[in-house]
Amino acid sequence: ADTPEPPPEKRFERNMVARFHMHENFDLLRAIERLLIRGKLDDAKRFAMAISEAPDEPGLGAWNARATVVRDRAAALARATTVEDALRREAKLAAACASCHIDSGAMPEFRTLPPVPPDRPTIDARMLRHRWAADRLWEGIVGGAEEPWRAGLDVLAGGPLEWKEMSPARVPFGRDLQRLADLARRRKTDTSADRATAYGEILVVCAGCHTVVLTNAAGPAAADG
Repeated sequence: ADTPEPPPEKRFERNMVARFHMHENFDLLRAIERLLIRGKLDDAKRFAMAISEAPDEPGLGAWNARATVVRDRAAALARATTVEDALRREAKLAAACASCHIDSGAMPEFRTLPPVPPDRPTIDARMLRHRWAADRLWEGIVGGAEEPWRAGLDVLAGGPLEWKEMSPARVPFGRDLQRLADLARRRKTDTSADRATAYGEILVVCAGCHTVVLTNAAGPAAADG
């Protein structure tokens, strides 16, 4: 038999618990990604462990199965031994969060897409565009949103800077990023798993480029900045 809907006050309480839980994990997951991009694996793993060990919330009973998947993927991320492996697992964790959002009806609410930064032939301008695109891909993963996902891929699939504008170490990363974004937007299927795989590989390229830059900038002091 169908389970009767609880009264309005109970539904409100349940939805507020779900939203609080969602935003708490959302902040942690975003922090994990940014730490990994900077090569800080141990710090990121501690945050992932916090998600994996979070107690069950009373108001989430209807979505315990999805919450278990989220915790399991967070635990897998906490066991990663390399930044690259952790980034791929982080993308899969984000996809698990999205599935829970869909089931619970507590979808993230994102603002209207901000304007794309202008495309100028400088490293700083290109990094602003890449950051904008990464934020859009994140929204496409966690919120299951089509428009930001496509917008982010379109920006990343644009031609990388000419080699003369880049250090030789950065050139392969720029080309790989363009290739991966173009493959993702041309893919015939576009499931949550497809997006997680594409996003994980894009993050690996981003982290590789950032690590090279930090290492070459000013030695160990720059890498810790």
